[in-house]
Amino acid sequence: MDQESRECKVPKVPKVPEVLELLRRAGLSESSLGSDLGEGELAYADALYLLTRMRFTPDESRCYWSEITQHMEGLNLALGRDVGLRVAVCDYFMNLHPRMREPVIVEVQVLLQKERGALVDELTGLYNRRYFNDAIHREVERFKRFGQRFSLIMLDVDHFKRFNDTYGHLAGDDALQVVSGVLRDTARTFDHVVRYGGEEFALILPHTDADQAMAAAERLRQAVERQPVQVQDKAVHLTVSLGVATFPEDAINARDLVGRADDALYEAKRTRNRACSYTEKNRQFPRSPLGLTVHFDSPEHETVTVRVLNISFGGMLCQSPAAILPGTRVEVMLDGDHPGAAGLRLGCRVVRLEREGEDGPYELALTFEGIGDEVRRALVRLVELDQGMGI
Repeated sequence: MDQESRECKVPKVPKVPEVLELLRRAGLSESSLGSDLGEGELAYADALYLLTRMRFTPDESRCYWSEITQHMEGLNLALGRDVGLRVAVCDYFMNLHPRMREPVIVEVQVLLQKERGALVDELTGLYNRRYFNDAIHREVERFKRFGQRFSLIMLDVDHFKRFNDTYGHLAGDDALQVVSGVLRDTARTFDHVVRYGGEEFALILPHTDADQAMAAAERLRQAVERQPVQVQDKAVHLTVSLGVATFPEDAINARDLVGRADDALYEAKRTRNRACSYTEKNRQFPRSPLGLTVHFDSPEHETVTVRVLNISFGGMLCQSPAAILPGTRVEVMLDGDHPGAAGLRLGCRVVRLEREGEDGPYELALTFEGIGDEVRRALVRLVELDQGMGI
């Protein structure tokens, strides 16, 4: 995003209900709005996506909505008629803040139908990997904004290759359809059920902690086990293995969460027909690599600039040019997650000091002295900005 949009001043931002009313006036149905708009400030970004198919952050979107509504009022006065929201949005992003080059006019329902086709797996009718990538990042964004935890279940059909070799690929397709139907019927209405690839499925469970996710995984496992696949005149029972991981306890970015759920799935497939939780197997906080420099302040030392090697909700590992003895309390100052934003100040205590060679840097292990949900959300944003958004 360019500097102009970063520094945009927002004298008046439409409230979310006003944005909803504008979208209704633009011809979007209640059902579409209900399923595609996020909560709170996320609604601003989601509303712009519905109109432009471009993704912006909630803060950017709030700025754009203010300018677009003012631009629409100016167009209405200049032309003496209501130009409508779609025309105002198109003119704004083509002429005032160019982000579109060759917009295409298409009926909303035709567009939604084509997009649904691009996001749905043809064989099973479940969402596909493309949808999954967007949905999991939306859940991460909800955590950053509202602190709402969510869980991920990765699921694999046991001995599926053997099933295909025995009964044929058409029977294999039937089996995948049966499994997908069970998952869809057993999951909650707001869960995201995805065919991840081949015989592997994924479920994103909003508002779900580790214990709740394991209970859901066990329900899914039992439901699949009870539902046979009809192969000619024979009823064949399948089983599935499931791996569960929870955000942010098991990972603090989307990529690592998928990896943690895969690790748990691998553990479950050792015996098969089993659900395994990454949280239960790994009690330590997950660590993420980080490429930041931070500043230490302590009563015993002047300000020291160190390099962070990795970070978790429990603490961080750093390289320091100066030795800071174990037991020393330091205050860590982290930069804000966007230009001009206030940084984090975290109380820490040094728990380990090591050094390789006489001339090498010191390696410091620090533990945080208690952090709340607000700091956790800030750390998630910080890691995400450092590592990028990709899965």
